[in-house]
Amino acid sequence: MYYNILVARPFDQVFTYESDDQTLEVGQIVIVPFGKAMEVGMIMQSDVSKPDYTIKKIETIIKGIQLKEINIKFLKWVSDYTLAPIGSVLKLFTINKDIITYKRDDKIVSEATFKSTILNDEQNKAKEDIIKIQKSSHKPVVLEGVTGSGKTEVYFDLIEQEINQSKQILIMVPEISLTPQFENRFKERFGMDINIWHSKITPKKRKEIWHKCYAGEPIVVIGARSSLFLPFTNLGLTVIDEEHDSSYKQEDNIRYQARDLAVVKANFEKNKLILASATPSLETINNINHKKYHHVFLSKQYSGLPLPQISLVDLSKNKLEKNQWISALLKKEIEKCLSNKEQALIFLNRRGYSPLSLCVECGYRHQCAQCSSWLVMHQQKKRLLCHQCGSIEEMSFNCPKCLAKDSIKFIGPGVERIAEELTQSFPDKVISVMSSDLINSPKKIKELIDKFSNKEIDIIVATQIMAKGYDFPNLSLVGVIDADAGLFGGDMRAIEKTYNMLQQVSGRAGRSQQTGNVIIQTYYPEQPIIQSLQQRDRTSFVQQALLEREQFNIPPFGFMTSIIISGPSKGNVEKISQQLVYFRKYSEEFSILGPVEAPINLLKGQFRYRILLKGKSRKNLNIFTKKMVSSVKIPSAVRVVIDVDPYTFM
Repeated sequence: MYYNILVARPFDQVFTYESDDQTLEVGQIVIVPFGKAMEVGMIMQSDVSKPDYTIKKIETIIKGIQLKEINIKFLKWVSDYTLAPIGSVLKLFTINKDIITYKRDDKIVSEATFKSTILNDEQNKAKEDIIKIQKSSHKPVVLEGVTGSGKTEVYFDLIEQEINQSKQILIMVPEISLTPQFENRFKERFGMDINIWHSKITPKKRKEIWHKCYAGEPIVVIGARSSLFLPFTNLGLTVIDEEHDSSYKQEDNIRYQARDLAVVKANFEKNKLILASATPSLETINNINHKKYHHVFLSKQYSGLPLPQISLVDLSKNKLEKNQWISALLKKEIEKCLSNKEQALIFLNRRGYSPLSLCVECGYRHQCAQCSSWLVMHQQKKRLLCHQCGSIEEMSFNCPKCLAKDSIKFIGPGVERIAEELTQSFPDKVISVMSSDLINSPKKIKELIDKFSNKEIDIIVATQIMAKGYDFPNLSLVGVIDADAGLFGGDMRAIEKTYNMLQQVSGRAGRSQQTGNVIIQTYYPEQPIIQSLQQRDRTSFVQQALLEREQFNIPPFGFMTSIIISGPSKGNVEKISQQLVYFRKYSEEFSILGPVEAPINLLKGQFRYRILLKGKSRKNLNIFTKKMVSSVKIPSAVRVVIDVDPYTFM
């Protein structure tokens, strides 16, 4: 019999194969010869006509693994929405043939021993409200709460109910840096191991988790974006923690927003879904306003303490000393905090020591040879690093252009430079840096978090990796070095991201033992965003931001698609870009902006152009985009990437 098979490769078509087995069904997983390799495939249609060319035979039939009709429906939806080849989407589900062909050891079920917790009245009401909502509605529930309000404990109680019914649970987090502390909290609460799913787990663990999910065994998974595609067959509840976080957007290969896909998947499967955040995204708030999502709110900290006081330091009046970036007022507050045996978090969302290396004699700047970006000095690693492609150069204080000795000066601070300044001011204190350059594995993250929790560190200097999800009882002071970074620029989400990040990092202070204190350094204290943050008037900020987006017909009031064209020849890339936008003559319904050179116009040796499409219907915009791209013959040396609902514009 002949079968049409979808192969887990970047193709938008099926391929016909032959098998002596006439009982194979749609959704069954097989291994087939494809080119010179063996690939995972899925049967899409059985008993098809024999084509008039030589047909290869199915190599292996994977017994007992078959995607359900609802899984195939979701797979097709993801492909249609993201405009990614459906074969690439299948690979998200099946991953590789090692996982598919894995033979499991004996099943070991981890027994839960629940530790009872006491919710306050507001938490109890939130829990009961969610239970009531989920009995009668399949719409997502947004669990919003001020930082420190105990959102996690609320959904932990809901997870307990699912575990008691032997259901599967998925908890998604935006970054693996959040998993070590979360894992500890989960184990303390439930007395059982949680299964961690991200790119750095061992191949054996990956296989075990995948097959447990497929077998429908009771399992709790905490995972990053890709955990959404695990083959759960008995899923009771999905929680998207920090739902606002832009890390849920996949920026490589297939570009998708995991939170949004989780909403669609839960709707298809009629499963329970909770979106948790102290700062829900504007898209989520708009869905609440239009009754597409339910909303439950926690207004107070669980500790009963008032929210941290937020004070502004006007740097235009409180001048910084030469080559220093911490104001006298902030240093005074740090000193007070440390004298009370408390801990401080100093926040700057800039990795490395200095973002710019400049020759004071000739003006030469260290720039990456592969990218249109400056090299960043990393003092601890004694090197210059490109944050775009990872290129490394040895650090030298002599200018490579004019050959002047000791002429290279470092302009501006990164977290390492702030830590150096703090060490000079507080030489007897333990100061550590937390950034993805230095803390780049789950083990290192856990070690640093444990040290800070155990009061072995007095001051931690951190990037956004520390801005969310963490709970440190003895942390009483948060200092923000540069609140203005991110408030200006062409990214439509820049202001929202900055506001959320500052509100989140402010919420790390004073969560349990003492009222927190937040000091924000800014050159623009009268800027509406900064004022809204200080006064904790998030409602006004959200209303104004939504109004502005509506005026310009941008998400969530319109739809956008980016097309990124790249290649080693700038002329070829520009030529293809111009040919693509020639298709605009067929469009009256859509706006086509560009082509323009991308802000990072050279990346990893590839020249880059961008086109932005805007429209009022996602379906129509996707149809137009496909026609537009297919209207041009793309040479093999040029790469065209379609980014539906873009989050970055670099």
